[in-house]
Amino acid sequence: MTNFLTIGGRELKLTNLDKVYWPELGITKGDMIDYYIQVSPHLLPHLKNRPFSMKPFPDGIYGQSFYQKEVPKEAPPWYQTTPIPSGRRGFVNWGLVNDLSSLAWIANRGCIEMHAWFSRLPSLDKPDLAVLDLDPSPEVPFAQVVAVARLFHQLLVDLKLESFPKTSGMSGLHIYIPISPSYPFSQVRDFLLKLCQVVEQVAPELATLERTVSKRGQRVYLDAVQNASAKTIPVPYSLRPSPQATVSTPLLWKEVNESLSPTQFTYINILGRIKKTGELFAPLLNLHQELPNL
Repeated sequence: MTNFLTIGGRELKLTNLDKVYWPELGITKGDMIDYYIQVSPHLLPHLKNRPFSMKPFPDGIYGQSFYQKEVPKEAPPWYQTTPIPSGRRGFVNWGLVNDLSSLAWIANRGCIEMHAWFSRLPSLDKPDLAVLDLDPSPEVPFAQVVAVARLFHQLLVDLKLESFPKTSGMSGLHIYIPISPSYPFSQVRDFLLKLCQVVEQVAPELATLERTVSKRGQRVYLDAVQNASAKTIPVPYSLRPSPQATVSTPLLWKEVNESLSPTQFTYINILGRIKKTGELFAPLLNLHQELPNL
């Protein structure tokens, strides 16, 4: 099935809208595009001016997928790009998803997930987000992830830093710390690693900085090393390629409790949730905190 959609005076050719992307739920590619159109007022501010990494799933969540940094030649002329130096290729033209037509075009390419940088133009070498990724080993109960997240929250409160939790949409949690875009990635990463070391020392049975998967045991991996140039993370309200069509969902800290489930928020219920809660991550968009000395 092919359809045409006009957004902002731009005509988009949408293809294969009936193709089922989430077989267990019968969610089609067309449903996914419609979701991103509906959630765009909340999602686009988190993508603005952040280089975007495409990861198409042309045959749905169980088909092959691939990362694509270079914007394809068939991109429409209005799709914004930014050239970024690359050691192997000279430079790579990364895409920018700054408006609804670009978001719809990306979704039509089968990009289930919306992956973007930790920094924005014009300061790509200085992130405005410091992100803690709590990644549990396969057999770790989610309540353990919650317990670790709450340790970080208390630590950040003690440091007088505001932080914003969200589900990863898979098995873990992300903690966003909005910061002033005045620190190099290395300094931000060192700061986060120091936080992780504190939590690991306080609760070594719950959390670990061990990068080797086989050595982690039944613990939550504290990932700060992803805070680096050209690394990406699923933005708030990104769908994930899980059987439940989970969504990476902003939370209130009071929701990070024993009743929270990693599959709680999905394509099915997320728009209703946003109507009730509003945009929980809106405050971080204009919050530029200084990093304390540790």
